[in-house]
Amino acid sequence: MCLPGDRVPLDGACAGVGVAAEGGESFGFATAAGVLRRTGEVVSVENLRKRYIPREGDFVVGVVTQRSSEVYKVDIRAPSAAYLPTMAFNAATRKNRPALEVGSLVYARVQSAHPDLDTELSCIDPETKKAWTTGEVLLGELRGGLSFEVPLSAAQRLLDAECFVLDRLGQDFAYELCVGGNGRIWLLAPGARETVLLLQVIKRSFGMTDAQIEVMIQKMVEIFT
Repeated sequence: MCLPGDRVPLDGACAGVGVAAEGGESFGFATAAGVLRRTGEVVSVENLRKRYIPREGDFVVGVVTQRSSEVYKVDIRAPSAAYLPTMAFNAATRKNRPALEVGSLVYARVQSAHPDLDTELSCIDPETKKAWTTGEVLLGELRGGLSFEVPLSAAQRLLDAECFVLDRLGQDFAYELCVGGNGRIWLLAPGARETVLLLQVIKRSFGMTDAQIEVMIQKMVEIFT
């Protein structure tokens, strides 16, 4: 357990959620109360906090709450709304750019974050030269499916490359999942029934062992066979 202000040893790892690093130091300081956890090369503080504090470089799932000719206002579960420029999409031009409606879901990167300024988002993916019109760019509007919210620590577990529950579900079910570091998740499956069941399995998996998750998924598979 740790409390805000406690010293956190990094030992070469990067500071994750709930940890602030001192430049060039081998330690950081906790910014939230919870349990220290090291995943790969990241040290973070896990708790049931749901309010997201934007960090530059994070990938988030947001909901468009307002639109204008130049920017979209987006809810990212932070203390204040973020903004997404209407031109911040791959190969977007003034005549050819996405027209997002209020209520649309977007997967975006935090371009800049400062406690005293509005958070800026971007849907430009520097890893590809494809235009947003192809529908093959990682960032952008998320169509269909449904979204739900989980604690930030749960979202971090789902983002782990070796997340057991997601890997196990993929062996028996076809689905698409987009996890935002802000604790909002988008899920798309072939049918409404499968979508709801997958959602329930993912939510119930938090706090369960791999063996317990395996039993739960096997029972779910029996329902569809």
